[in-house]
Formats: sequence, structure tokens, C-alpha cells
Amino acid sequence: MQKVKIIPVGKKVLIRAKEQSRMVPGTNIIIPDSALQKEYKGYVIGVGAEVSDINVGDLIQYAEYCVPTEMEHEGKEHLLINVGDIHAIIQEVE
Repeated sequence: MQKVKIIPVGKKVLIRAKEQSRMVPGTNIIIPDSALQKEYKGYVIGVGAEVSDINVGDLIQYAEYCVPTEMEHEGKEHLLINVGDIHAIIQEVE
């Protein structure tokens, strides 16, 4: 099967949803799917020409009410969202 590359246009952003930890930190306890809360976070994979504040590689928080378009990009599931549905860029600091 041929891999497809998605290039966002206008004010769209292509993201890869951030995988949630399936383990309780510091233990070997697995969190069941029913107990996981959706985080609405993702890594920016591509940005449209009209997007200026968000860059490829950024970790972003997007709106819970967002209606993303699910798309396959390079063989993996990604989400295409409007830039207006992004609330914040998350910087992980230690």
C-alpha cells in the first residue's frame, strides 16, 4: 500500500495525537482503557500557509469540542484541525 503525505492548507494544522501513559507512574499497574481520560494533546506534523504562531514539532493542547478530520499520513493516523481550535503550545520543562 502506498503511503500518503498530507500537506495542510490555509489555517489548518496536521497533528499526531499524543499517546497517553498506560501505566500508573512509578508502578507496574496498567490503566484500563475505560479509566483513561482523553488529553486533547498532539504533536504538530504540518501547518498551512496561513498559520504563523505554531511550528512543526510543537506539542499543542486543542479544544475538547474540536471536530478533527481523521487522515492517514505516511501510514499512520493523524488529525487535521483548524488553528482556531488550538488553545496552547505546551513546553515540557524539567
